[in-house]
Amino acid sequence: MAMRRGTAIFRVATTYIGTVVGAGFASGQETLRFFAAYGPAGLAGILLATLLFCVLGISAMNLGRRLRAETHREILHHILGSTLGRIMDGAITLFLGITLTVMIAGSGAIFAQQFGAPFTLGTLFTAVVAGATILAGMRGVISANTVVVPLLTVAVLGLVGASLHHHGLGEALGALTPIAALAPARSWWMSALLYVSYNLVLSLSVLGPLGAEVNDRRALLWGGLLGGLALGLMAAGMTLAISAHLPEAAVDIPMLYLTRFHSRIVQWFYAVVLWAEIYTTAVACAYGFAGRLGQAWRYREAVIASICLALVGSSFGFSRLLALFYPLIGLVALVVLFGLLREPLRVR
Repeated sequence: MAMRRGTAIFRVATTYIGTVVGAGFASGQETLRFFAAYGPAGLAGILLATLLFCVLGISAMNLGRRLRAETHREILHHILGSTLGRIMDGAITLFLGITLTVMIAGSGAIFAQQFGAPFTLGTLFTAVVAGATILAGMRGVISANTVVVPLLTVAVLGLVGASLHHHGLGEALGALTPIAALAPARSWWMSALLYVSYNLVLSLSVLGPLGAEVNDRRALLWGGLLGGLALGLMAAGMTLAISAHLPEAAVDIPMLYLTRFHSRIVQWFYAVVLWAEIYTTAVACAYGFAGRLGQAWRYREAVIASICLALVGSSFGFSRLLALFYPLIGLVALVVLFGLLREPLRVR
């Protein structure tokens, strides 16, 4: 029983991390804009974000367990009511499609920047693999994250550790300098709220059904706690490592910039892991988007339509799509964030 629960906790934690972490996080672009851009105050933002990830992730999965959620729709209607829930359901379905498009564009950028392959080859390859994965349903989503997330965690912490070993923790802390031009909001706490808001809302389409699939309250509690803490630890390390290399590291993919100081093997390994993490988030977004379309169409047709729409939209480019849509999604999704915060109090 203990071993079975331990396995469930691991699968919950890795699926949670893999759903939140995508092109923006693993590339370092989100960390650069939402935390490093605020200098020392960005570390306070990471603490706030970590706390919210732990509390809200557990809340969302427990709601999914109680409601036997198949998509994010059941959770939204429960915490917001039928009218507002219907409006946010449409908004989140649209946001899932946009984020899927950003992920596909991010994969094309990696193929072009690191592998020297055509941008369209990267987008097409990722779209086909992600589409094939979600045809297996939630089990395909969980399996993909169980394999990829441990690799990403090792890669990120290894790269961050090497950077901090070279510069020293004191130098990295001293390099934390505000860069107002990159900040998505005026204050560090608002930036942290926006960051958690759009990540949690876009994750609902997986976290809700995950809670229903696992159906073990203690496994969801510990899995959500470990997942939230791991996200905070990686964000803090990446903020310090990237800040130590600013302003040179303020590029499309800051974490790939850090690999320049290591061997070609390290560069290729991180690029492959980064692509794999983009793939897992693309899988999560495609699963949620196709799941909602699938309530009107047959699921297989919905998957094909989702992938084709993302391929068309990916031509706008990775960094442009991320900078434009992510803060906007976070702002709109704040209403869901507060609904999730209120839910544990309402239950009691």
